[in-house]
Amino acid sequence: MHAFEKKILDFIHKEALLSSGRRVLVACSGGVDSVALLLFMASIREKLRIEVAAAHVDHMLRGKESADDGKFVKELCNKLDIPFYGGNVTVPSILDKEGGNVQDVCRAGRYAFFDAVMRAEHYDILATAHHAEDQLETVLMQLAKGSVPLGIPVSRKVDGGSIIRPVLPAMKEELLLYVKEQGAHFRKDPSNESDAYLRNRLRHHVAPVILAENPSAAVNVVKMTTGLQEDEMLLDSLTKERFSSIVTFAEDGLPTFSSNLFRSMHTALQKRFIPLLLNYLYSGEIVPVEYNTALLNQLHHHLSASTGNVSIDLPKGYRFVREYGTVSIVKKTSILDTSLRTLQKGEWTSWGDDMLLYWDDADAHEEDASEMMYFDLQDSELPLYVRGRKDGDRLLLPGMVRPKRLSRLFIDEKIGAEQRRKVPVVTTARGEICAIPGVRYGIQFMKRKTEREKYIFKMKDK
Repeated sequence: MHAFEKKILDFIHKEALLSSGRRVLVACSGGVDSVALLLFMASIREKLRIEVAAAHVDHMLRGKESADDGKFVKELCNKLDIPFYGGNVTVPSILDKEGGNVQDVCRAGRYAFFDAVMRAEHYDILATAHHAEDQLETVLMQLAKGSVPLGIPVSRKVDGGSIIRPVLPAMKEELLLYVKEQGAHFRKDPSNESDAYLRNRLRHHVAPVILAENPSAAVNVVKMTTGLQEDEMLLDSLTKERFSSIVTFAEDGLPTFSSNLFRSMHTALQKRFIPLLLNYLYSGEIVPVEYNTALLNQLHHHLSASTGNVSIDLPKGYRFVREYGTVSIVKKTSILDTSLRTLQKGEWTSWGDDMLLYWDDADAHEEDASEMMYFDLQDSELPLYVRGRKDGDRLLLPGMVRPKRLSRLFIDEKIGAEQRRKVPVVTTARGEICAIPGVRYGIQFMKRKTEREKYIFKMKDK
């Protein structure tokens, strides 16, 4: 076996990239790297008992020249007796209509086509020709942008299969030599010579300096990133386990957890926990760019703190709330109506997530309740009313001479800002606050019935 083929096969086996029976679609641009990969996959298909095909995308940026690239790949596939799938992505028109970065638009269109072919033709592996120097360039780009230098993944899961990079340990010179030894040709893309793109600038001006100092630098980077990716997978797994153990979900599906349990985690897990929380919240959607780094740092800062309460607006109408040791994600809601709503005696009245009811002791009301209190009021003080809280509200509590401000009461009872906005405030017909159901009741209310109380008050969840 050719030395290059043995090297790549060893890497495939080590990383468990391929197994018998897999159907592999090779992304082939017609350049030397992807031609080397296609030749290699064609040569080992029988040995590994796999099926191989090629896919080529014309981004329509170079007119006839890029169209000829597709014809070249198709002819090569005919020689190798493997299926060919060609497609176009109208990048110029996309840029005219939607704007954006040329490379990003090309990549998105290219992978969308690959995905469509894989689904339609039932291929479960997409193989790309990224090599060691590509990995070096990627790491340099990540460092330049302040990202963790994990590089390009050796493999990653996609819907319906995986993307693999079998020639990642090879240098470009090895790929070029292999193509020449096979008597094959390849195409050249002149855009690779332009310094308009960061990757090209690093390729032309930075990577050569590093490789001159140490010719093994690119291969060493592949080994380093492979190890870092394995570490990342382990940490992600541990974070998911911790997430499952401390996070609970409200009836509306929104998460809540103890800030103390969060702080008990190692910092490495904490920093992975927050994106996992946001990914759950947005069902895998990408959080808007303006929120990314700033939001993650802000959330980590407040989750790491042990004092005070905090509320932070999140994208798409959510709010992060940390109050009294509990962290919750809630939906932002409008301020509740503070106008009076009559509590009709003997009828349940809805207020937010709660139901309120009072009736004469002689009447029968057997429904379950989360709270039940007994009270006595003069007829002139009835009916009761319910409203939202207002600044300056006060409640006279049993054992106190003066009414207590609700703002102070909420602090003492550790009622967070979100709950304060929702609590029902019950008043008499004269406007005197007599109860904050679910929090505290005024001097008119008793937990146990005596001969004096002639009314019963109930509260329950909807």
